[in-house]
Amino acid sequence: MSKILFWDFEGVVARREPDWRLVDRAAETLEALAAEGWTHIAFAAGTQALAAVAEGLGLAGRFAKLHDAGEGAEPLARAIEAARPFDQAFVIAASVSGAVMPARAAVVPSILVGDASPLAQFCCESPSEIELALDTWTSMRRSFFVEP
Repeated sequence: MSKILFWDFEGVVARREPDWRLVDRAAETLEALAAEGWTHIAFAAGTQALAAVAEGLGLAGRFAKLHDAGEGAEPLARAIEAARPFDQAFVIAASVSGAVMPARAAVVPSILVGDASPLAQFCCESPSEIELALDTWTSMRRSFFVEP
């Protein structure tokens, strides 16, 4: 079973203020979710050379793929299409317009971090709450759907 998390790199994983820095608990969250079998794919619409940024932050090897603005428009849409087919997926979003709405267009549920919107399936204050949201989704899925 393939389980993929598409991470909105700018905002959920790291921020430029003015230099790049990790968001609190982002690295630990990535590690914990990888241990649960989730594959991480990062996207960044406003960043080029995302691989170099990730490496500079000590995240080299944590992401199976990185999609950035240097590859053209819509890095999230490209990332989702390149990863299909998958069994489970979520977009971990920092913005409604930049990630939640494109996730909805691609029929992939989203978790909005640091904000709230009824357009996202879940909303969290920080990356440390993402694991709980995913556990809740899994529990709901088991309650409503019969898995093969």
